[in-house]
Amino acid sequence: MPEVFVFILAIIAISYGYKLLELRMRQGEPRNSDNATRSEISEQFARLEERVRVLERIVTDSNADLKRQFRDLGE
Repeated sequence: MPEVFVFILAIIAISYGYKLLELRMRQGEPRNSDNATRSEISEQFARLEERVRVLERIVTDSNADLKRQFRDLGE
């Protein structure tokens, strides 16, 4: 059970890390930066954010916890 909490905390830390990275990148950009690069970074960030949401859903899913408990019983 503690591994689940560590995994959830890791997901939260990663999501906040990406938000901080995005803020730093915005601050460091020159005013006349290339819009293609900005949109590319935004797309990458959106994909990463969606992946984190999926991972959160998997970890917090009660069926996944039940499967884990059955697996632990078999060991």
